[in-house]
Amino acid sequence: MPRWQLLIRLAFTGVAFSCHDANADLFHYNNLLIGPRAAGLAGAYTALSEDTSGLFYNPGGMSLQNTSELSASVNTFYMKKNRFERVFGEKAFEESARGNLSSFFGFSKKVTPPLLGTLHLGIAFVNPDAALSDENTLIENEPAPGVIRYHRTANIRSGTSQFLFGVSKRLGKETGLGCTGSYLDVDELEQIYQDVVQGPYIYTDRPDTKIYTTLGQNVRMHLVARGGAVRCGIRTALGSSFKLGLSYQKAEIVLQRFEYDSEINKVFHDPNGQIITVENAANESLKGKLLRNVTRTTQDDFITRWPDEFRLGVAFQPHSSLLLSADLVRHGDGEGSISAVKRSEIFNAAVGLEWTLAQTLFWRTGFFTNSDATASRDLSSPYQRKEYIDYKGVSLSTGLKLRTGEYALHYTEQRGTGKAEKIVGNTDASSGRLQVLSISASQSFQ
Repeated sequence: MPRWQLLIRLAFTGVAFSCHDANADLFHYNNLLIGPRAAGLAGAYTALSEDTSGLFYNPGGMSLQNTSELSASVNTFYMKKNRFERVFGEKAFEESARGNLSSFFGFSKKVTPPLLGTLHLGIAFVNPDAALSDENTLIENEPAPGVIRYHRTANIRSGTSQFLFGVSKRLGKETGLGCTGSYLDVDELEQIYQDVVQGPYIYTDRPDTKIYTTLGQNVRMHLVARGGAVRCGIRTALGSSFKLGLSYQKAEIVLQRFEYDSEINKVFHDPNGQIITVENAANESLKGKLLRNVTRTTQDDFITRWPDEFRLGVAFQPHSSLLLSADLVRHGDGEGSISAVKRSEIFNAAVGLEWTLAQTLFWRTGFFTNSDATASRDLSSPYQRKEYIDYKGVSLSTGLKLRTGEYALHYTEQRGTGKAEKIVGNTDASSGRLQVLSISASQSFQ
């Protein structure tokens, strides 16, 4: 096979860009910890849930509040970096994202309707994941075979949010039962441009001329999924020191839209940048100065099953100033006709510790996992997302607990490792780091 024909094949296969699966973060469930108190306990909150954030973790616990409550968390700093090793030779590049957003806002109130006794009603806005990524990567003079220059720019906006409304009723002194209905909204928009310069190659008809190619790809992807979810849960006490919580959520997607636009352009040129015409190609479609491929896909109803969620939590309070909690969470599998929504069953865990000094100053810390739910670890599968990173995180929180409210400062950090295929056929190590700094306030009132 002539060298220039091999070049063409490499340009459209071997050095094709694996960005069609770069959807922001549908595959991780714990990017932002939800709830003022729960965030400090690393999300180990199913056996507690005694505030408005119980709408998200376990609505059965919300009825065990003694007062009504208004609470909110605001993430003042959000930064995520993923590093992909040896993309070209020894060179790596990073993807980064930042954001400032409200991860939780909620209100709950005690009411006493006729015949039903005392109930707790709650409404909340939850934002478990949102980021804005703006990247500009340039790799030059890399001694990888045939690669002269690599350039990638990306603008990615992603967000997952829920509006929740729930009701909870106390059954006895230490048991609560409740359910939450929610509106679920997922919106991800990605615009990515990449180009790579390769060469030199010797063209059969021009043995004295070094031939280079520039392959450019412009991709726009937009995924929208909207639907509803129902979560029901129970929280009870086992003796004076132990608490147990269970909750289950099931979601259904009713509106789906996936748009994919891709344009690939390939130009042959000499060392001075002059475009060279390909005259003798075995494939007629490859003749000329410019090779161009345009793809546009619009798809509805591509989700057949959205992952459900089961939470089991325990809490132990050996002393009035010390609390230990733990959660085990099962996320079900997700099915659909595109890799962006195919997810495997995954388990995550969290443990938390709370220590209160003089009934006013508190310290909270915890450890949690945030495993990647990518459908398979076989990146060579044609229907497989081409990267995964499994995170482990820690949470730290401190603040004041007053008679009518609580005010806190929170910090979480996650680090993880995995694999990625940024260039088709090359699987390399990847790593990630996610940091979040937030403040929260909760106010109780009669």
